[in-house]
Amino acid sequence: MSTTSATSSLAASIASWRSGSAGFFKFLDDVQPRVRSSTGGFTPFVPGPRESAEIAKALDGEEVSVAAFCWPRRHGKSVTSAMIIVWRFLTRQTETVAVVANSEKQVVDTAFRSIREAFEQTPLLKRLVAAGTINVLGDRIEFPTAGSTIQAFSANPAALWGKKLSCAQVSELHAAPRGDEVFAALAGSLLDTAGSLMLIDSTVSPKSNKLYELYQAANHPTDPDTSIAFSHISYADLGDACRNAPPWISETKLRSLSRQMLPHEFALYHLNRWGDATSALFPSDVLAACTHEYPLDVKALAAGSAYIVGGGLDRAFGGSRHGDRTVTACVAKIVLDDEEHLFVLDADSVFLGRLGGIKSRLDGYHRGYGMSRATLESYGAQDVADWAATQPFSSGVEVVHPSRKSKYQAFMRLYQAAAEQRLHIHPAFKDLLAELAVFEVHADGKATDGEAAVPKFTHPRGAHDDFVHALAWAAHSLRHVSLNPYELEGIACNGRGAAIAACVLNGGGHVPLCARECRSMREASRLFDAYRARKPIQPVEFEVFATTKLKNVGAHTVPR
Repeated sequence: MSTTSATSSLAASIASWRSGSAGFFKFLDDVQPRVRSSTGGFTPFVPGPRESAEIAKALDGEEVSVAAFCWPRRHGKSVTSAMIIVWRFLTRQTETVAVVANSEKQVVDTAFRSIREAFEQTPLLKRLVAAGTINVLGDRIEFPTAGSTIQAFSANPAALWGKKLSCAQVSELHAAPRGDEVFAALAGSLLDTAGSLMLIDSTVSPKSNKLYELYQAANHPTDPDTSIAFSHISYADLGDACRNAPPWISETKLRSLSRQMLPHEFALYHLNRWGDATSALFPSDVLAACTHEYPLDVKALAAGSAYIVGGGLDRAFGGSRHGDRTVTACVAKIVLDDEEHLFVLDADSVFLGRLGGIKSRLDGYHRGYGMSRATLESYGAQDVADWAATQPFSSGVEVVHPSRKSKYQAFMRLYQAAAEQRLHIHPAFKDLLAELAVFEVHADGKATDGEAAVPKFTHPRGAHDDFVHALAWAAHSLRHVSLNPYELEGIACNGRGAAIAACVLNGGGHVPLCARECRSMREASRLFDAYRARKPIQPVEFEVFATTKLKNVGAHTVPR
């Protein structure tokens, strides 16, 4: 067939293919573009009923400029994007398409491969290529008479900025390096073209990712963004997936995969639920074990045991466009059963982040709880640090820069305490608990200089982590302090003869008769009673308590 006749034959059908989903599905019926078959070879692309309904929503929205297909694995999301691109490429003039891969090695793989194979394996499209109407090159496909091109790119924002595009496609946006920048670059390149469309195909992402932000915007309860068509297919469980998955997915294989894969991985890839993509630092069961009522009185909590109190500050200036808040937190470290436990005494926001409010809060911690240490996050905290340098607790104040390394140390120490049930949070601190419940950790970095990669700690889109940071810094302020279970502030022995060496407070193993008149022994007995009242896991007798749990932190005098 000549170039002229091939072009004429194509032009005769374009009018009936062009409009919305009806035109797209007629294009599929007439052209039958080939895609890889699950049984080998190539087969016409035929979406299932559920997938067809989702495609129609994306193509029929008059204002839609972003179409996201967030479907489980093997549901045809990437192939769907590829076929939409082929359809637009053939039915529009000057269609300029960018197909974006997550790495340079994948540039001509994934969606671009499906597009190229459609032209190589579909009879009608093969004839257009053979006639020279369509040119299929290594990473580029051209339609010269229409002035249209499809170009493959890597996910490099610098390479995408400034392009004038009419359509763009990106797979697994959450896995793309600098995914937010890639999205922004593509959105800017599509901005001034009427009818432009960004196609995103992906499984679910962590809630801190741009993909989840798009999902939230499209599904806002009162003001949904009608420019986003977000298709999310998920399954409640394995049974739901077996009943409702597309016909080309084998139930037998799906059930087999559920036994072979870790439950979390199977749920993430094949059930496609948002919660399974979240790498929560504090899983719900861990957080539940940490949450209980206790007296917000440090002396009552310590019950005679040694303790130390630290404060933390995460500051945001008033009018933050992200809605960040200034938060202070106060934590007590207390030894229980020979382990150091952390009790949250306070976690609250400061109105507009004002210096006066912060000073009042930290001074209150010192006066009310005996706070002797505090960690201030460096952003906007210099005036606070200057004031703190004049306070009684000044020697324990530090300003820390929130680098990945410093945050890793603080958050992992907090997580370890929570996982070992040594972190205690009163249910009254609702804002803190809400932030902890969704706080995420992502291993998105690379190892350098022989050291392991430092993970990223963050919050979901639309949420905050100010309370979590303040708590972490408060606990961080106490990291260098090791406590003794019970402390005596000095021992003054007034015994005589053999009773001096025999006394347990002097290194012996007995309680001599003179103990009844000894002030130091009475104080040791009081601490022992407090220890027994706490109902320890394995209570010990007084002699063992005095030698293993009691520490003299003052002077020790004995008669000569």
